[in-house]
Amino acid sequence: MTKRIARVTINARLLAKVMPEFCTWLDGPEGLEWKKQRRDKDKFFDTYFSRERLPELQEGTLREMIYMLWAFNGWTNKDYLVQRMMASGLPAIKEAFEYLLYSSDSIVKRFDRMRRIWMMGAACISEILAHHDHARYPIWNSRSKEGLEAVVVGVPLPKTTQINGAQYEKVCTLAQDVLSTIKFQYPEIKDLFELDFLLFYVSTKKDSVSALQGQTQAPKVTDHDATVEQVLLLGDGLGFEVEKEFSVSQGCRIDAIWRSRIGNLGTVKYAFEVHNKGSRDSAILNLQRVRKDLSIQKVVIVSTEAELAIFKREIASLDEDFRNSVGYLRIDDLQRALDHLQSMKDLLNSLGLLSVRTPSP
Repeated sequence: MTKRIARVTINARLLAKVMPEFCTWLDGPEGLEWKKQRRDKDKFFDTYFSRERLPELQEGTLREMIYMLWAFNGWTNKDYLVQRMMASGLPAIKEAFEYLLYSSDSIVKRFDRMRRIWMMGAACISEILAHHDHARYPIWNSRSKEGLEAVVVGVPLPKTTQINGAQYEKVCTLAQDVLSTIKFQYPEIKDLFELDFLLFYVSTKKDSVSALQGQTQAPKVTDHDATVEQVLLLGDGLGFEVEKEFSVSQGCRIDAIWRSRIGNLGTVKYAFEVHNKGSRDSAILNLQRVRKDLSIQKVVIVSTEAELAIFKREIASLDEDFRNSVGYLRIDDLQRALDHLQSMKDLLNSLGLLSVRTPSP
């Protein structure tokens, strides 16, 4: 079932099944469109993020970058992302890009420096690096992670997509090993970008992958910051204004807020608190303080099924008004909602209903 070549062991049976289907997909309309997008983004970064042009970097170019990158594809309100990024200050952003792309320091240091810029997560940074150099830097996101978990045997991967520089350095080494291994049998996979296409395709075949591996999907490990980003992403996709780490009052903050203006009712808000460790009593007390803001219609606890059951028991003894104001969202249901939302966006996009002209820098 598996085959040992070079420094990694790959699932040869899986690749033997998937590769013919993948090559057909790659030469079809979707694959050709992906290749075109890749070439367009390569040209964009070569032009506006060259060493010579970086000092001229402006907000308009960053806006176009956000509209282009796959890392931000799920967001509807991309202006929110631009505003958050610009909060870091244009001089700091320019300096971070200069350091990331052109410094001789280790990728560990360069990656971690860029993560200090608002909204620059691992998926975004790795995608930029991949366009900068196809031969050295792989894309790291939920799709590539799932693809690697299926293709590579016996190599532990980071438990979350929000990785640091040291973890990304290991991902780079692994991706290089996987590429050199696969190229012997499948020379059509020439660089790390084409490997990413393959990993994406594999990640979309979860059922057949699980069957070939003879196992069910392992439960995902939750990550607080990544879950907060998912809450924001879902709210944005549903048409709400969203904000991270919203300050309700002095000393009282909530992980995420959804806002909407509803006619004569004014602005209504829904507050979300993500919990994966720490004191439940403190979390409940914080939610009670949040509820003092009359514009907040509901406070929602986001956690695992087991944690939510404990929260429900502890809140059951509190006053009825507060009990009725609390909602409970399982992380699995959050992910399922995002999957459905993305499926709807894919459908609308295939009809050309989401295509808009991006601003020029």
